[in-house]
Amino acid sequence: MLHEILLSLSGIHSPAWDQVRAEDREGSGLNQYVSPPERSMLNTLSHLHDLHVAIKQETATIVAKQTSMICRALASSVSDVQLAKFTHSIVHVESSILNKDAGYVAAYGIVPLSTIVSELAPWTRRLEWMSAMVQYLKHSSGAAALDRLERERHTGYSDIEDMVNELLRVGHTAWMRAANLWILFGKLPTSGREDFCVRPNPNPSSFTDAFVLQHSLLPGFVKPRAAQALLSIGSALNQLHSQSLSKPTSLGGSIDHAAALLPGHLKLLESLHYPIDSSHLESTLVSINQSISENALSQILPVALVRQLLEVIHSYVLLQYGEFAVSLVGQADDRITARHQTDKSILPIRKTGRLDGMTMKESELNSILNKTFGDLAAVRGDYESDEETFELSRKLLSLRPYDTRRDPTVISTLLPTPVSLHLTIPASSPLHIFLDPADAELYSRFNAYLLSVRRAGMHLSALWKVSPQRRNHPTPIGPPRSASQAGQALLAARRERDDRRSRRTRRHWVVTSKALFTINELESYLHGEVIHCSWDHLRGWMDGDAKDGLSSAKSSRPGTASSADPSKTKAMSTNSSLGSRHKGPPSDPRTLAEAHRVYLKSLSSALLICDDEYAQTLRATLILIDHFVALFYRIQTVWEGLDLQDDDGVVDAFSNYVQDEKEVLDEMDRTASNLETSLDSLVDSIKAGEKQSKGAVGPNNKWESLVGLHLDDSRFSPWPNRTIDRLIMKLDGLGNGRVASEDKDGSGLDDE
Repeated sequence: MLHEILLSLSGIHSPAWDQVRAEDREGSGLNQYVSPPERSMLNTLSHLHDLHVAIKQETATIVAKQTSMICRALASSVSDVQLAKFTHSIVHVESSILNKDAGYVAAYGIVPLSTIVSELAPWTRRLEWMSAMVQYLKHSSGAAALDRLERERHTGYSDIEDMVNELLRVGHTAWMRAANLWILFGKLPTSGREDFCVRPNPNPSSFTDAFVLQHSLLPGFVKPRAAQALLSIGSALNQLHSQSLSKPTSLGGSIDHAAALLPGHLKLLESLHYPIDSSHLESTLVSINQSISENALSQILPVALVRQLLEVIHSYVLLQYGEFAVSLVGQADDRITARHQTDKSILPIRKTGRLDGMTMKESELNSILNKTFGDLAAVRGDYESDEETFELSRKLLSLRPYDTRRDPTVISTLLPTPVSLHLTIPASSPLHIFLDPADAELYSRFNAYLLSVRRAGMHLSALWKVSPQRRNHPTPIGPPRSASQAGQALLAARRERDDRRSRRTRRHWVVTSKALFTINELESYLHGEVIHCSWDHLRGWMDGDAKDGLSSAKSSRPGTASSADPSKTKAMSTNSSLGSRHKGPPSDPRTLAEAHRVYLKSLSSALLICDDEYAQTLRATLILIDHFVALFYRIQTVWEGLDLQDDDGVVDAFSNYVQDEKEVLDEMDRTASNLETSLDSLVDSIKAGEKQSKGAVGPNNKWESLVGLHLDDSRFSPWPNRTIDRLIMKLDGLGNGRVASEDKDGSGLDDE
């Protein structure tokens, strides 16, 4: 009987336990041989037998059918290690009995059942815990199983804690085996991919987000900073691998910059102790991530190339090179004028200046940009120092139609077809590590917006060159005709006619002055304040002049950072040397890329373009300005025809200049009122956005201030925009001088 009990406890089914469980009320069967206390002890041993058998069956099922490699490893550990310890305890008891150990065998060779029960009873709690854990593993993911084990470490029982630590050691080892392929080579694991938290991005918008984190598969011991470092490590190695394949050496092979770092990364991973400590894992992953950035990515993407790209963006895309914007607008206007002369059609007065029906071909767009660069190349005598930037801009920039289906509120009035400068990074260029296609698309939107504002200011300023409309005072006809009464009457009639025209258009010039002031102040704010200050702030940080830490987040004033120890950039011996943060100029392309995204987000907010109401109002205002400017030139043409007809007798049989004059002036009155209303609405939209930025804070606030935003790796804080109040004060003060729409003769108004 005793031998059968011990044998069944090892996991072999025995009919003796059926008799123990059966209720015998007639005093026959097993009850006639055992007392109630002994029956209770047999029930305890029967429970151990049932738990042992159930755990073996469940673990075998999990190993055969569970898809999670971590769960299979944990089930195998329970079956092969933990249950083996229980079997070893049974063997130890049986061996002691056979050796007649006095601790188990009493006088006359009697083995008390209570001794066996007292020896094996502590396993009841352990087997019950293992049974519950195995049941959980049947339908659990690897991350959920590891998280449950982390919680079970704090049950208060030392024996349970020891088992949990052993299982965690197995689970963490299985997880790291799957992660090592990603950490060392940038490849997703084939074995254990069901448990790995990195997945290919089904809808990547750029080269840098080809992979994403699946947070449901992220174990609790991988903290957020470690998870981001894990994602960055594999993504960077994947990019390095693609760059190595696209850049063969002269010998026909390829350069793998990450291969030299592999021994050091292996040492760091080997330094991990299992079960893994979260802080140790975080520091290790951050060290490997920084090592890849500083020693591998910087080799294929030097900082000088990043700076050159930023110079192209700043000078040409953001229009800080003024000659480029002036030449581009001039070439676009010449192309539109040539198309008008080719069509030989006169637009109706209501559609003057509106070119909705005209489309520009891609060849025409290329011709406009090529002529612009040709004009700049001819006058670049004073700009010899940035010749490389100029040549790079000619390679990367192209004038393309803007897809309004993706962004119907885009502001683009340079040509009848919405266009913008587009940055095209070659597929083989490492600049993809720094600039995403989404960032290039945002820069294209900035360029179309800034070009439209610059073009409106240039067209309004050019009206002041039409001097006959503003300050035309006919001179005497000349002797001898001027001495006659007819000559004097003719001169008086001409002066009266010009005076009447001047008084008739006085209000139009006042509205034009208001529009020019608004556009100039807006352009001064966008270029002179936002772009200039933001760029200087970013360039100062890249030069190592910006303060780090909290001082950088609280102040936009550049400071002096201590130079970093050069030895730390290549240190691979310890985690601290690899994970150190430099205080000098950043050389890590991904650090520059993250800082650039913060800069771009801040710039988008400061340029006011993220507010749809403001964008729609500005777009309507710019369209009205084009129409209004075209009406000025149209009325000038009409007046020149009237002058020829009245003074010289030259009559155009196909034109009715008197009727045209009335219709054009009426349309100018209507457009002037609409333009003034639109200008006031534009100021109101800016004021509303400024109030929203002060009163609302949250993810839906498009004007949310980004002061204090900084990244752990880059320590870059964007330039805090504090100048919009001055813009509002200037524009709001101009709005108080609104011209009455009924005052068409301009009486009492100053000429300016």
